[in-house]
Amino acid sequence: MRGWESTTNALRLLSALSQRSTNGLSSWGTLDSPTYPQFLTSNPLPNGLPWGLEGASNSNALSHTPVTNVTRYYEFTVARGVLSPDGFEKSGIFVNGQFPGPAIQANWGDWIEVTVNNNITNPEEGTTIHWHGIRQKGTAWYDGVPSVSQCPISPGASFTYRFQADMYGTSWWHSHFSAQYTAGVFGPMIIYGPNHVHYDIDVGPVILGDYYHRDYFSVLEDVAGPSQDFNVYVPSSDNSLINGKNNYNCSMASSNATCNPNAGLSKFKFYPGKTHRLRLMNTGAAALVHFSIDGHKMLVIANDFTPLEPYEAESITLGASQRTDIVIKAPDNPKRAYWMRSTISLNCSVTRTTQGLGVILYNHSDTNVIPTTNLSNAAAAANRKDNLCKNVGSHLMFPTVNPGPRTFPTPMDDLLQTIPYYPMAADIQPSTTETIEIDLFTNETGHHVWIMNNQTQRADYNAPILLLANERNYSYPLDPEWNVYNFGTNNTVRIVMNNKYQSAHPMHIHGHNFFVLSEGDGYWDGHSITNPSNPLRRDVHMLRRYGHLVIQFTADNPGVWSYHCHIAWHASMGYTLNILERPAELTDMKIPEVMRETCVAWDAWTKTHVVDQIDAGI
Repeated sequence: MRGWESTTNALRLLSALSQRSTNGLSSWGTLDSPTYPQFLTSNPLPNGLPWGLEGASNSNALSHTPVTNVTRYYEFTVARGVLSPDGFEKSGIFVNGQFPGPAIQANWGDWIEVTVNNNITNPEEGTTIHWHGIRQKGTAWYDGVPSVSQCPISPGASFTYRFQADMYGTSWWHSHFSAQYTAGVFGPMIIYGPNHVHYDIDVGPVILGDYYHRDYFSVLEDVAGPSQDFNVYVPSSDNSLINGKNNYNCSMASSNATCNPNAGLSKFKFYPGKTHRLRLMNTGAAALVHFSIDGHKMLVIANDFTPLEPYEAESITLGASQRTDIVIKAPDNPKRAYWMRSTISLNCSVTRTTQGLGVILYNHSDTNVIPTTNLSNAAAAANRKDNLCKNVGSHLMFPTVNPGPRTFPTPMDDLLQTIPYYPMAADIQPSTTETIEIDLFTNETGHHVWIMNNQTQRADYNAPILLLANERNYSYPLDPEWNVYNFGTNNTVRIVMNNKYQSAHPMHIHGHNFFVLSEGDGYWDGHSITNPSNPLRRDVHMLRRYGHLVIQFTADNPGVWSYHCHIAWHASMGYTLNILERPAELTDMKIPEVMRETCVAWDAWTKTHVVDQIDAGI
């Protein structure tokens, strides 16, 4: 931590800016933020629970979703605004005037209906919303990816998404139009489901991530431009936020900027002797972060939408778009206040401010008391070179379930630590295997693009692949920039990613949770699989630099699904492939007429407006 960070942040717990100035119409980061229930009760409760007798140990969420006959309704208005989350005033794009955006809540099995109004002006641009981690089984057209499942929502238009909460746990929603979500179009999504670990209080979302003072389009101009300067096409973030807040050293701002160094920090209330659930999520553009709370051990209970056999940790690693649920047992006689930390790893990311700080306050504490706590040795070790840019660590202390504690070598293999609570074996003989080599390539015009087997991706907003497939139009393979991998009728698909370049990548798949069969240094050896009887399952995992990642999924969800790096700037440089799954079945899909109407409206808008698509588009 830089010296100015430790001193200025510590001296400034009393914010000089109003909540309206920093976070708009939201209560994120304040002691007025609500706690969250065990589940929503405005619905039938068979056997006392919305999901009846379904449990974490006896129900496979990948093959079965309860029927609740309940729909949760939301309305999002997407528009530009001006806020100062860290004291630096800038224009952004926000949902309902909130930063971060509003939380979606539902019970497992509920339907969620969200009407999105595109009020983006000066300048106008399209938008879509993706519901991260939702498999969209039977509703592939509502996945929210322009050029893949839909045309963008035109300026001034509205669109209604409707999908089932087919997984449970912690996730988020975000724009998938170019890198638009980095301007502020994102928020948490909580799907309540069976609990396998007791807790007293659900503190709710802890939203982590890097933050950029420049508008996203100007960052894209550098990322997608021909500069050969690494510091230009690999952009540096300006800050690290927790629930949309942190302080900023305004001496680093330009002389004409409006900047206040005392924007204020996020605060969370804990209660002595109680157990608290926190829902961690990295919603940033690029940075890998390490999360910790001074003086507190964390019980890890879930990664992404997968409940885990619990284990204790002092530090949690989160790549962009990853989530981890933790439970913390508060001491009976705590100090008045403790630092919460989200540290951007300089081994993996570039930033001007590494440390995001929040404050844990115990009841009856002075709300402006300054913590005097220190980072633990285990949390400090998270940024060691041997933990470089990978999902290793969480710095496990010891397993907490099953007789006879498991022991692990040091450094610990994350795939041996993170054991799904509901066991599922992987098919070690998949129907098909695709091996993909990843590299950064400078093309003839001097622009940098990511290539997968020597092919980059670029979106066509006016021709969604899913809608073409539904019409039996398979012409898109003739345009290799759409980067479609047709897996036909294969029942199980294994994808081997071998990374030839020095950057790490948080790899996210749409439409599925995947098995993580292997990850490590160098190219995959073709046979090593970690814990095949119950491998880790999640929807995002880190592909380490110069390393490999082997995933596998059951192809039981007809559709077109993106598999991409979730570093926004890498996706903008073409790091996406599109999985065409069971194409013959897509022709029988009854796709709602609104999907065609949305494309008609977008076609009409683009006939009179220029879409300044300087990047890959998604």
